[in-house]
Amino acid sequence: MRDDRRMSEQLLLPGIDPPPRPLPRPRAKARRKEPLPHTLFLAIFPNARDAASIAALGAQLDEHHSLKATLSEPHRLHVTLHDLGGYGTVPLKKVQAALEAAAAVAPPAFDVVFDHAMTYANSKAFVLCGEEGTGALADFRQRLGEALADAGLRPERSFTPHMTLAYTRRKIEKHTIDPVRWTAGSFALIDSRVGEGVHEVLGRWPA
Repeated sequence: MRDDRRMSEQLLLPGIDPPPRPLPRPRAKARRKEPLPHTLFLAIFPNARDAASIAALGAQLDEHHSLKATLSEPHRLHVTLHDLGGYGTVPLKKVQAALEAAAAVAPPAFDVVFDHAMTYANSKAFVLCGEEGTGALADFRQRLGEALADAGLRPERSFTPHMTLAYTRRKIEKHTIDPVRWTAGSFALIDSRVGEGVHEVLGRWPA
């Protein structure tokens, strides 16, 4: 006991500094997650004539806004309906389930109207968008989502209909444009190979 008291008294004596605190361990830097090489999604496409017209509009808007953008080619113009996730390898069971679900839905037969353009939030995508002219598109997406859910998949509920015309570093606020009416020509299940710029069509309806 006496030894213990002497030690505590020595530690409290003036002029004796307390032992230094241990330095905090440096935090390990969070590794940046690399994107998975395959992204599956279902998308709706305009017919060939409308796709060519929309691509031409994209070129006009690129010049008007001085976007200096990378323009989307006509055959790549689409509206994403359901994002089915990213994968290290193509998930064959999910692909089969999605193919069967999509085949059970009547092909699209309606028009879509976009009347605004903007740079999409938190991305470099310059897009067409609209609200009043997208009701039939939203209804079709709902039916497709129900078929996917019945097949055991988990489609997202949120939906902001838009079509990417180009990719640019410029930020363009949402603004009105002359209404762009296009006819839904088909929809498809796509395997997007991330980093390769390849969109492989796994299934298309009508074929």
